[in-house]
Amino acid sequence: MIKKLSINDICLCNVTLTAVTKTGGQLKKVEVEEMDLGKGCIGQDSRFIACVGYSSLKYPGMIFQQDQGSDQISKIRLNRQFKGKLPDGKFVDMDKLLLKDLLKMYPKLKDTWGSRGCSDYWNFSNDTLSFYVKIDKNKKPQFPVDEKYYADKPVEAADLTVSCYSFGTEKLDNLILADDPNSPVYFLDSIRVNEGVLKNYKPEEFASVTVYKDANAVRIAGPAGKNGVVYFETKEFTKNIYWNYFKSKSPEYGRLMAIPKNEDFVQYILNGKVLTDNYEAALAAINDKTFKSITIIDNNHLTKDYGVTNKRYGIVVVANILSREK
Repeated sequence: MIKKLSINDICLCNVTLTAVTKTGGQLKKVEVEEMDLGKGCIGQDSRFIACVGYSSLKYPGMIFQQDQGSDQISKIRLNRQFKGKLPDGKFVDMDKLLLKDLLKMYPKLKDTWGSRGCSDYWNFSNDTLSFYVKIDKNKKPQFPVDEKYYADKPVEAADLTVSCYSFGTEKLDNLILADDPNSPVYFLDSIRVNEGVLKNYKPEEFASVTVYKDANAVRIAGPAGKNGVVYFETKEFTKNIYWNYFKSKSPEYGRLMAIPKNEDFVQYILNGKVLTDNYEAALAAINDKTFKSITIIDNNHLTKDYGVTNKRYGIVVVANILSREK
C-alpha cells in the first residue's frame, strides 16, 4: 500500500506538511485548479482541502494538498513540470505526455472516459490516480466522444489521492519522510531534493556528481550536512551555464545558439580536442579566470582541420581549465 501511494518517497497519509518543511522542503502556498470539480462546483472533496496546495523546490512538479482534518498530505498534484516515476514505477514526463501515450501506458484507462458536468476536463482514473485532458468546449457535438480527436491532446495534470480517515491522526508526530537520517544531503541542479527524486534520472543524464565531506559539507548544507553532501548536475542544466557564458563572449555564438536545438548541429573543440561524450561539465566549468577565446568555424574548416563531417559549425574554445570550480 505504501508503494502504491508514494511518489518520490512522499507517501500519502504517512507524511505531513510539517515533516516536509523540517527536512528542508520549504513550502509555498499556491492555488490549485481542481480539475475534477471545476470552478462551477460547490463544496469540497472530503479527502482533502480543495483549491489550496503547497509547492517546494525540493519536489519539482509536485503540489501537496492537506487532509481535511489533519496535517497529513492526502493528495499530490503532478503538474506539467513533473518528470519522474509514478507509484507503479512507470516514468512520465508530464510536459510531453499526450493522451495517446497515457492510454498506451495504461490500456485499462481507455474505458474510463468521464467528466462531471461542472468540470472542464476529461478524467481518466483508477482507484488512486487520475489524469486530466482539457475538454474542447467548441467541439460539437460533445457526445459521442471523438476519441481520435483527443488522442493528440496533452495531459494537463495528474492527481494521486486517498482518504486518510482510515490511517488515523493520533500519531502525527511519527508521520515523517522516508529519508534516512544517516544519509547525505542531496542537491540536484542547485536545488536540495529528496533522494527519491534522483531515482527518476538515468546515470547518463548527469554531467557531474560531486561529493563533499566533513566541514565542506556542513558549510554547504548546515548541520544537516554532517553525513556529507552529494551535488548532482544534469547535462541540461550545465548546457544552460555554458550557453549563457559563451553568448556573453561572442555575439556570433549568441546568434547561432539563439535556438537551443541548434546544439545538435555544432561540434565543440576544447583546447584542440574534439569533444564527443560527456563534455558538458568541462564547458560549464569555464569562467573569466580560465577563458581565453572562442571562435566559430564553418563546415569546411571543421572537416579540414578536425575531420568532423556530420556537423554544420565548429565551436573552438581555448581555456586554461583542469576542473570545475564550485
